[in-house]
Amino acid sequence: MEEIMAKLRWLPLGPACGTNVPITKKDLDKIAKQHGVNISVEEVIAKNLQRHGNVIREETMDSTLEEITQTVVTVSAANEKAFRDTILALFKKYRSPRTTQSYWGSSEKGKDIILDVLDEYDGWS
Repeated sequence: MEEIMAKLRWLPLGPACGTNVPITKKDLDKIAKQHGVNISVEEVIAKNLQRHGNVIREETMDSTLEEITQTVVTVSAANEKAFRDTILALFKKYRSPRTTQSYWGSSEKGKDIILDVLDEYDGWS
């Protein structure tokens, strides 16, 4: 059976584009175990990120997607139902990512399932 893979990218832009709660390895491990999938997380910190108190600034115009500050959660599974249930669990816990490049790097099947879950669950809320 084909491995389904998704890369979900959350940017640290506060309530507009960020997550509802901080993403933790412990929470992701719990979700992975519940659904029998593989989940990994990578924190990308841009070299030109500037923090001033609670304000974050970053010049992104000359950066590739992989160079921008973000939290990347990768989900992979052979079972479509387990994959779909995991994506829904992540959206319920963290909210869906909100930028146009949020799913870049996902397999076609993974991206299709993400879009289906967004339609069914209204992951933008």
